[in-house]
Amino acid sequence: MNQLLAQKILADTVGIKITKVPMADPKKATLYSLIPGGGQIYNKKYWKVPVIYVGFGLLTYSFIFYNEEYNRVRTAYKQKLNNEPITDPEFANVPEETLLRTRESYGKSRDLSIIAMAGIYVLNLVDAAVDAHLKGFDVSDKLSLKIKPSYNYSLGNTYVALNFKLCLK
Repeated sequence: MNQLLAQKILADTVGIKITKVPMADPKKATLYSLIPGGGQIYNKKYWKVPVIYVGFGLLTYSFIFYNEEYNRVRTAYKQKLNNEPITDPEFANVPEETLLRTRESYGKSRDLSIIAMAGIYVLNLVDAAVDAHLKGFDVSDKLSLKIKPSYNYSLGNTYVALNFKLCLK
């Protein structure tokens, strides 16, 4: 309460106009994001929804592709181990060791697709929560922070530093 009063007095004294931006509820945004893109719609960041779904679509396609290839090579490898005729002509003359390495490669790629899907899902949740938290944050041109490296040579000593300049207009 004292902080609000101090801000109001400072604003009245200096003549700064304080505008209140409606806050979004981070818990609601995260809850809505359990359905991918729901939190982004809640936060009115509609452009992020297609990005999320394209990511899921590409990774789903990747998973299906690598899973089918994994199963094809696994079948040929099993047939080779059991001295059965290989039904897939692509793998008829391929050595057993090559079939094993190829199968493992497709399996790893398939598993990475699943991990990446889980990563996009978690990023979807985190993005919605962070975006809701920052909804009321002032990002106008009146605020700026400039970071500039500086170099100084004085009396045989060299100084390298970072200058931080905060501007409140």
